[in-house]
Amino acid sequence: MNINPKVINKEISLIRQISIKSREYEDVINLTVGEPDLPIPAKIIEETTIYMKNNRMGYPMLGGSLEIREEIVNFYNTKYGSSYNTDEVIVTAGATEAISTTLRALLNEGDEVLIPLPFYPGYLPNIDLNGGKSVFIDTTSDELQLTVETLKKHLTPKTKALILNYPNNPSGVILSQKNLDEIMDFLKDKDIYIISDEIYSEIVFNDDFISVGKYDFLKGKVILINGFSKSHSMTGWRLGYILTSKELRDQLIKVHQYTITAPSIVSEYGGYIALSKCSDMSSYTMEYKKRCEYVYNRLNSMGIVTLQPKGSFYIFGSLDNFNITSSLDFALDLLENKHVAVVPGIAFGVEGYFRISCTKPVETLKIALDKIEDHIKNYKL
Repeated sequence: MNINPKVINKEISLIRQISIKSREYEDVINLTVGEPDLPIPAKIIEETTIYMKNNRMGYPMLGGSLEIREEIVNFYNTKYGSSYNTDEVIVTAGATEAISTTLRALLNEGDEVLIPLPFYPGYLPNIDLNGGKSVFIDTTSDELQLTVETLKKHLTPKTKALILNYPNNPSGVILSQKNLDEIMDFLKDKDIYIISDEIYSEIVFNDDFISVGKYDFLKGKVILINGFSKSHSMTGWRLGYILTSKELRDQLIKVHQYTITAPSIVSEYGGYIALSKCSDMSSYTMEYKKRCEYVYNRLNSMGIVTLQPKGSFYIFGSLDNFNITSSLDFALDLLENKHVAVVPGIAFGVEGYFRISCTKPVETLKIALDKIEDHIKNYKL
């Protein structure tokens, strides 16, 4: 096949592979994909439906309508202490397109992108397809916290960007203020872009998340990525956004335009309603917190040592106390024998872990954990 060999060598992520395989079992409990199960707020659906009925669905404005950009800016500046303007926003077709657009715009052949482990699997293919090289930073000895000391060890003259993803997928870890302050201070004199994927910023359990947007002295180097899929359960609406300096926005928007032109105007209006009338999603966050705390306590009681998540709706369990050498084999064995689908740690760049997505009611999670508890006994040291 005479196409780009980089494409031929790519596969869909292990998350999706196991999710697809789980369909072979009628009674499966699928805890793989981060698909919120809580309903989209009714007001978003109701007002978007009225908008569709009463307006012509033409092409959206390049970069997003002024109305939604104003809401995004007001939301971020008010909640996270940033200082963005409406001409520093691009509304995208989900956070995934925002990541793709950013990396396509920034990378030259051979550029290195620093990625703390564990990482969201969607970063790597976008880096590789655009000629970049992923450089991994192992954080497992620091409770999955990136520190300035470990960051320094991985810098080279080819370093182009650092990707931060906090609250982290898959672990739910949030960088401490000390670590974040030290990292940002260190990078202020470096010619390195900071790509901050903050898609889980609204699902935070103890109000200890700090947006990179707060560090105004780095504004010319920071590219913030966020969206509506996780915060408002709007996964199918495919709506995200980029916040960055006007100078960077002027370059990124070219790639954005020639990739998709613009996201759906219907989705864009839904996002406008989400921020203008449904910005407080704390009840959803409390539900995810309850689920995560339940799973966290159950796993630790089984001997599956787990860091308590500070945000997101994931639990990342360690298999160190068990006779397991392959997290993928463990996940496949669990699926085949107990019909419970989880994601192996190797999908996120680290061996010896697995991820549970707490996007099911506690009653369902209890059934799944009962099965995991029975199954894990087979691997006791």
